[in-house]
Amino acid sequence: MSAREAEKIIVTQKYFFKKLAVDFDRTLFSTAEEFPNVGKPKLIHRIVAAYVRRKSEQGWVIILNTMREKGKGLEKAIEACEKWNIPIDYYNENPQADIDHWGDSRKIGATRSIDDTQVGLIGWLLRTFG
Repeated sequence: MSAREAEKIIVTQKYFFKKLAVDFDRTLFSTAEEFPNVGKPKLIHRIVAAYVRRKSEQGWVIILNTMREKGKGLEKAIEACEKWNIPIDYYNENPQADIDHWGDSRKIGATRSIDDTQVGLIGWLLRTFG
């Protein structure tokens, strides 16, 4: 399901569409020496990017959940995702259907999330090899 399709959902007590929130720095790309530049993706980052692409193909809504903001590096993150063909539906925001149902929150609501600070195998792999 695309972001546009998700927004067309009539919000009821039972609406469901799967969402993946993914971090940017050290999760999709390595950290560059000078912020807000973007480092090159290493193998682990390419694996995460492939997973994001697969979930998008399966109809998941993809949300980039990053500390980068407009005017503070977000534009470079968007450029990098486009260059490496990483599909992102939303940047640091929830789909409108979620906002309508739950209210506008800074917290990103997602079925699953990927971040280099997570506990578990993926977090460890990103911290160790990213």
